[in-house]
Amino acid sequence: MLALKASAQMFGNNTLLSPEVQGILTLILMAISLTFLYYVMMQMQPKKSQDKFETVTVIKCLGDGGSAEERPFQKGDFVGKIVGECADKAQKVIYAIYERKVEVKKP
Repeated sequence: MLALKASAQMFGNNTLLSPEVQGILTLILMAISLTFLYYVMMQMQPKKSQDKFETVTVIKCLGDGGSAEERPFQKGDFVGKIVGECADKAQKVIYAIYERKVEVKKP
């Protein structure tokens, strides 16, 4: 007990650790805190999607046949846009625009 009091008086401030050890422990605690903060921030970021998508435009004839075709999306496409005539002189209209997942072949 006397040895503890003597060492506490030797280092001052009634502490059992020297200022050098306290400094090192403070640095270690700060490093752990910053590492934890970095980890939490990385977990909060949205995950990057690995899926690839393509935008497709569906064109439909308004006539009796009602045939439909798909083509890649072009700038300026919108649902209801008249894009031409069918064989039976009916209008071709953009019926739908959607995205579909592209199948990626893995080697």
